[in-house]
Amino acid sequence: MPATNRSQLSSFDADRVRQAVQQTVSGPLYSFCEYDTESFRPLYIDDRTIALYDSSDEMLEHFERIHTHVHMDFMQIELFRNTLFPTAERVEYIATSMDVLKLLRVYVGDEALLLALEPDEPVEPIVAVIKETVGWPPNQNS
Repeated sequence: MPATNRSQLSSFDADRVRQAVQQTVSGPLYSFCEYDTESFRPLYIDDRTIALYDSSDEMLEHFERIHTHVHMDFMQIELFRNTLFPTAERVEYIATSMDVLKLLRVYVGDEALLLALEPDEPVEPIVAVIKETVGWPPNQNS
């Protein structure tokens, strides 16, 4: 049985976004988390992901280890916007594809969503439904 939590970090309705994403993905949604520079909260973890760990404590420790590095995402946004591409108004998402999964990080101001997907999952439809559900703020990341 998948594990779910209610959103507590995001200023937008991350629970509604998760539901919209689950209806959009063509393959499995392995996990869906909300985070900012200080906190990280898994909102959905599917059975396949849970089965990879010996215990929920081990899984949460791994998720915490991931979070200790995601603050770099926000530093990357500044690097891209201020140094590398100063004409860009915002960074909307970053996708990292590996042989075992694809991580999609979508940024909404100072908050973000982290999704674990199949490596061949197209990200554009997911980003589009997130933008639509959130009501993409015109000044996000500015």
